[in-house]
Amino acid sequence: MRTWAHQVIYALLALGVALGVFAMWQGEEFRHIEFAAPLWFALAPLPLLALAWRAWWAPKPATLRFSRTRSLAAIGRGMAAHIAELPTGLRLAAALCLVVAMARPVSSRMSDSVSSEGIDIAIALDMSESMKNDDMSMPRLDAAKTVIDDFIRRRPRDRVALVAFGAAPTTVAPLTMDHAVVRGLLRRLQIGVIDGKQTALGAGLGMALNRLADPEDPNYADATAEAEDEEESQREEAAGPDSSAEEAREGSRVVLLVTDGVHTADGNDPDTIAQEAARRGVRVYTVLIGRHQGSVDPAALERIASATGGFAYTAEDRGALETSFQDLLDKLETSEVETIEIRAELFWWALWPAWVFLLLDIALRNTRLRRFP
Repeated sequence: MRTWAHQVIYALLALGVALGVFAMWQGEEFRHIEFAAPLWFALAPLPLLALAWRAWWAPKPATLRFSRTRSLAAIGRGMAAHIAELPTGLRLAAALCLVVAMARPVSSRMSDSVSSEGIDIAIALDMSESMKNDDMSMPRLDAAKTVIDDFIRRRPRDRVALVAFGAAPTTVAPLTMDHAVVRGLLRRLQIGVIDGKQTALGAGLGMALNRLADPEDPNYADATAEAEDEEESQREEAAGPDSSAEEAREGSRVVLLVTDGVHTADGNDPDTIAQEAARRGVRVYTVLIGRHQGSVDPAALERIASATGGFAYTAEDRGALETSFQDLLDKLETSEVETIEIRAELFWWALWPAWVFLLLDIALRNTRLRRFP
C-alpha cells in the first residue's frame, strides 16, 4: 500500500504543477472558471480504484538474492529508487486531466453575446424544361446556378433556403447558415430531376414563402406542413402559405424568384401569393432570364415584385444576369440578429498536461526507470 500512496502523491504533485501553470496563465480569469458538464467528474474515482486494485492484487515484483547486503545498505538508495513510482503517478495524473477536460471547463467571464447582421433569403429556382435553352452562351439553368452560387457566397451572414419548381415545387434546402451544403445541392440540380413540363410559379413562390415562416409564430407548423404534406403526396398540387397573421420586420426576409416563363400550372395564383408575402412583410425580387419574343409576360413578375416592395429584373444574357444580382446585393438590407451567449472553452488546458504526462511516462519507463524483467 505504501507504493500506492507514493503513486497518488506523485499524481497530486503533477496535477498541482499543471494547475499552478494554468492559474498563472489565466490570472484573474482563473476565479471565473465553471464546468459545463460537471457530471463527468463521477469518473474521477475510476483511475484511483484501478490503481488501488493493481496495488492490492498485482504480484510482487521480482527479487534478486545478493550476498553482500551490508555493502548495499552502506551505498543507500539512489534517486531512481526514490522516483520509481513516478511514471505510474504521471499516468494517473493524465487520466484525471482527461476527466477534467470532459467536464468542459469554461470561463463565465470571457464570454459575450455575439451579434451579426444578416437576413433570411429563400431562392425559388425555375426547373422547367425551357431552362435548357442556351441563349445565354450556356443553358439558362447553368447560368442561373453559376450566378446564384456566387450570390450565396457573397452573403456569408444570411440564412439561405433553396426551392426548385417545375410542374410542382420541392424544397432542396431548408433555411440554414450552412452555405456549403446549399451550394453543393444547387450544383447538383439538373433538368429532369423534377417534372418540368409546366411552370408552377405560384406554388414555387408559395413554398419559398413557407421556408421563411417564423418559428415563433403559432401558425408556423401549419404554414410549413401544408407544403411538406403535398411533397409526400406526389406533389399533385402545391399549397400556398397559411393566411394566418404574421408580423415581420420590413426587409428582414426576402424571396428571390428566378424564372424564364409564366405561370402555366394549375393551383395557386402568383398574384395572390404575392399579396400574402406583402402582408407578412416579405419582399419578393424577380429575375426573368433568357431572350423572349412575346412568349412571356414581364408585367406579371413586375406586379409580384411591386406588390411586396421588391424589384423586377430582366436578364437576356449572362452579363445582364450578373449585373442584376449585383444590384440585388446592393439593395438587400441587413438586420441585426443577436445569437446565443458564447463562453470561452478551456478544455484544451486539461488536454495538454495529459499529453505531457503520458509522454513523460513513456520516456521514463523506457529509459532511466526501465525495469527488468
